[in-house]
Amino acid sequence: MSKKKKDWKTEKERLMRMSLEDRRAEYRRSEYVPLDKIASRRPSQSTGEDEEEKEKKDLLSDKIILYKGDITMLEVDAIVNAANSSLLGGGGVDGCIHKAAGSCLYDECYTLNGCETGNAKITGGYDLPSRYVIHTVGPVARGHVGETETEDLTACYQNSLKLVKDYNLRSVAFPCISTGIYGFPNEPAAAIALKTVKSWVKENRDKIDHIIFCVFLENDYKIYKEKIPQVFQEETCEQNSNDSQTSMEQDNKTVNKDLPKGEEKQKDEEEELEEKVESDCAKGDNKPEETSEVKEEIIEEEPEEMAESAATETLMKNPQGGPTGAVTTVEDQNDTSNNEIQSGQGQDSDAESNAQGEGFDGSQLPQTGSTQSKDSSIQKE
Repeated sequence: MSKKKKDWKTEKERLMRMSLEDRRAEYRRSEYVPLDKIASRRPSQSTGEDEEEKEKKDLLSDKIILYKGDITMLEVDAIVNAANSSLLGGGGVDGCIHKAAGSCLYDECYTLNGCETGNAKITGGYDLPSRYVIHTVGPVARGHVGETETEDLTACYQNSLKLVKDYNLRSVAFPCISTGIYGFPNEPAAAIALKTVKSWVKENRDKIDHIIFCVFLENDYKIYKEKIPQVFQEETCEQNSNDSQTSMEQDNKTVNKDLPKGEEKQKDEEEELEEKVESDCAKGDNKPEETSEVKEEIIEEEPEEMAESAATETLMKNPQGGPTGAVTTVEDQNDTSNNEIQSGQGQDSDAESNAQGEGFDGSQLPQTGSTQSKDSSIQKE
């Protein structure tokens, strides 16, 4: 006696209403891997931090899990199927998922009218431990990776994650898309998968709990194990930098908050005073040069002022004009003062120049004496 064929719509609605425990009783396979066991296999990333500190940080890498095994056994909200464009099953992981899910999956996929490369469509999981199956069609690379192949594979992950968000799913498992019979090289495929997922999770951090990269081959496992820390290392450094900056800002706020109002006001006044002093110093940088220029102008004008001062004193002593010898003495003094100023020694007063000037020669004494005798004889007459 053959079993009655199930209607996929009715079966899908029934399974969606069931609790997790009731669904487990109807799994086609008794073996399955619950989410908590999958999460325990997260690849360790040694950063030198305590476990308590790690738990406080909401890192993107904490949402990424690397699992090696059968994707049809994972008890998650959705698994992704690397399907062909017909969505009706094929080889590799596509054939395994259709076989494990039962005929209802084929019947629902038949109604979807296929899928284009890079796009994604969602169905029920039926006899699978996962509640949903997201079908995406990867590019056929045949060993060649160009711009088109890269864009199509990126779109596979983006469109699959869009469905995860639209259906409010909290956990999803990806296989290695297009690396099988479609011939996409394993390492470039892993790099595209990780970077695309990281970019999406960065913008939807609160929309997902776990993204699982489920690999079957040892080669793929090694590639992902090596690349996951590399891709998410930059994010860890950025998080540490942001945490340090936030901590410094909070410390500054705490210090200002703890200060009494009087002290806080005094602190503000001191800061304003310091800024004013610095501003004045900056404005006064050219003052020494200006002072030097003014000083040079004074020194250049000094000889004329000295000459006028000496002439004035002589006229005051000889109101009637005085003899020719007195005028000659003033001119000698001016010449002496000019010579001293030009040699850098003319900054002394008039009196010191006349008494101790280097230009005053002893040969002038007899002339001065004869002049004085003539003056006395004229006065006697």
